Amino acid sequence: MSTAADAPLFNRPDTMLGICEGIGREFGFHPNFLRIALAVPLVWNPLFAVGIYLALGAALVISRLVMPARRTARVEQPARSAEDQQELALAA
Repeated sequence: MSTAADAPLFNRPDTMLGICEGIGREFGFHPNFLRIALAVPLVWNPLFAVGIYLALGAALVISRLVMPARRTARVEQPARSAEDQQELALAA
């Protein structure tokens, strides 16, 4: 079962293009900070703000093409026996 958070950024129903969220993921900050930073100039100069937004989107696409995210392989944990589970329960 996939959720909206698992879908690619441009296919999600809760984002426009996913640029702010993508930049936030790349640099490790909450995307609302960037959204606010882009909303403020939108009041005074909308063309400038939209241009910056699209430039950030182009930079995000280029960065993902040049350096794709590494996918880590999931390591499956071996199944524990009933004795191991009891020992863990007693240890806790």
